[in-house]
Amino acid sequence: MRAPHSGNARAPVHHSGRARTAPYGVVAELTEIVAAPEPITARAEAVLTTLRHRFRFDAGRISLLDPERRIQPTLISHGYDQRTQDYLEGRGLIHDVEVVGLHRHAAPVRMSSLPVPPAELPVWAEYLRPAGFREGIAVPLRTADGRYLGLFGACTEAATPICDATCRLLARVGGLVAHAVDPMRTIAAMAGLVTDAVAGVILTRGGNTEALPGLPGHRLLAPGSPVLEEATSCYRDGDSRAGFLTPTRPPDPPGYLKVTMLACVDQLPHHLTAVVVLHPAGDLHHLSHREMATLGHLITGGTPEQIAAVLHIPLSSVIASLEQARTKLGARSSAAAVMRAADLGLYLPPATASGCPLTPE
Repeated sequence: MRAPHSGNARAPVHHSGRARTAPYGVVAELTEIVAAPEPITARAEAVLTTLRHRFRFDAGRISLLDPERRIQPTLISHGYDQRTQDYLEGRGLIHDVEVVGLHRHAAPVRMSSLPVPPAELPVWAEYLRPAGFREGIAVPLRTADGRYLGLFGACTEAATPICDATCRLLARVGGLVAHAVDPMRTIAAMAGLVTDAVAGVILTRGGNTEALPGLPGHRLLAPGSPVLEEATSCYRDGDSRAGFLTPTRPPDPPGYLKVTMLACVDQLPHHLTAVVVLHPAGDLHHLSHREMATLGHLITGGTPEQIAAVLHIPLSSVIASLEQARTKLGARSSAAAVMRAADLGLYLPPATASGCPLTPE
């Protein structure tokens, strides 16, 4: 969820260009923010407030990178007019970031010491300066493991150069700011709810994957795999959590793994959509492959007649498989068996069941 920014809410501020407290005070405050069990937008707001108390600026913004759309949407912003804010939200900013090299380095960059002439940087020449700003600084937000998350940027109406002490302070706390707004923290904590997970990935809006901190990847979780296709389908259907089964593949021993999909909370960056983890299948209630496949077809909208045609078996075999599954699941009716299988994730969706020969019944 995007926190609202305050467009024209800019109060006059007198600038000394100097950090007003010792660095250890800022570090202590930011460390508390990092540890706070607050939503990411609340932590970003607290970071911006803390930095503004230590180094005076008229407008400030924290943004997070969306690499698939090549934009850096606002996480929190104060003091920019709408025209400038619109540019900061668009693809033009990424061009400016790359020209300056902010995505490659961790050091803050002042507008008064740009590696390119300010007149050649659209964000400054066409937006920030016409909006009344005369100095500014951008701090790349880079995590301890080297990921570029986005930027903290601040601008002043005063032309006084931002001092070296402030640059050193921001360089020192940049990693803390990145840690405070790192979406991976929330995502990793969410994945940790599956305590027996053996592998996992983060699914992106574009169908790609990113590494999930603390868990290895897996060939069943490769982009375009049947498992991820089914997980994506569950996510697009609006499920916040879904579970289903997938057969193992050689060289692993024959068997099954449980797949759990957890939709990411509605926070920036929006290209991270869901966590997908593999974990032991647990008690399968002695269900056969055919029974789990039959349940899977029914759960995903198939009819018994369609299942018979897809599985190339008589309709009577489908009905028999469903009855056997009902008995094994301890359900009073076929409909109740389907609901219980869906709730427990004890079914094989067509995407994962295909390609595995059905065992004789």
